[in-house]
This record gives sequence, C-alpha cells and structure tokens, in this order.
Amino acid sequence: MWDRLLLAIDQTDSGQAALALTLGTAAPGRVGVVVFHVRERSHYLRIPPLETMEEARAVADEAVAALTAAGIDARAVVRSAEQHHVARLIVEEAAAWSCDAVVLGTTRLRGLHRIGGSGVRERLVRRSSLPVLLAPPALRCSTRLRTRGDRLDGEAPAAGLRRHR
Repeated sequence: MWDRLLLAIDQTDSGQAALALTLGTAAPGRVGVVVFHVRERSHYLRIPPLETMEEARAVADEAVAALTAAGIDARAVVRSAEQHHVARLIVEEAAAWSCDAVVLGTTRLRGLHRIGGSGVRERLVRRSSLPVLLAPPALRCSTRLRTRGDRLDGEAPAAGLRRHR
C-alpha cells in the first residue's frame, strides 16, 4: 500500500504505540521507514529541553533497531526545534523523503485539553496533505470492574460458584 512511511516518534508511551503500529503496518522488504524525532525546545530560554541531542538520537536509534530487526528498512533523522514548530518540521521532513503517510503517536487527552486541540497531532493533521495514522497508547485503568467469579485475596468464593481443581 505504501512505499515509505515517516514515523514521528518521541520518548513517551505514545511514541512506542506509533512504533508498534508501524511494525504492524510496514511490510518487511517492501516499505521503507524514516524515523523522525524532534528534540523540543521551549521558546523561553530559561526552560531547558527535556532531553539532550544524544538522548534524542538514542530514541530514534532504538526505533530503527526494532524496525531493522523486523526486516524493515529504516533510517533515523533527529532535529531540534521549538515546541510550536514540531508539526511543520514533520510535514517538511515527510515531503523531503517523499513519504506516502505519517505515523504519529497520540496522547489520550481529557477535558479542556481535548477541546483546545492545539497539540502536535491537530497541527499536523491540519498541515499535512498525507494520510496521518494515529496510534494512541494503551488505555490504563486504575480500577477494574469485578465480575461474579472475581474475589479479593482471602475472600471466599461467591455462593453457588465452585472452585475447579
């Protein structure tokens, strides 16, 4: 379906979700992947970046190693830019490599953050003429619904239910 994908990755769980989606989408030996990581800088000079260039390079190199181990041709590209320019850089890099689609991890936003829509995902979707595959991280629930057969440690089995041995 696609010959070249741009995998926009970061150091969070959503970056790992994007990598997993790329591994499941890209056909070994047929699809090339450009792993693109942006080391984000704040526009406030007093706020240091979250990572060094070496750490940013390591994030991209780990993704390339995972893709290569799966038989997918991959290369890493790392840039440094202010937070508000990340989406523009992703679009420019995808165009420079003649990519057919962009794979991006997303966060599960709640409340006002979701309504605001001012993150990288929203800016990228607005700017890009390419298909953008979004990969949310796995949903983590702090509580779990109990079913009839569940019991807490030390609790006796529910009436009418026998334990199979």
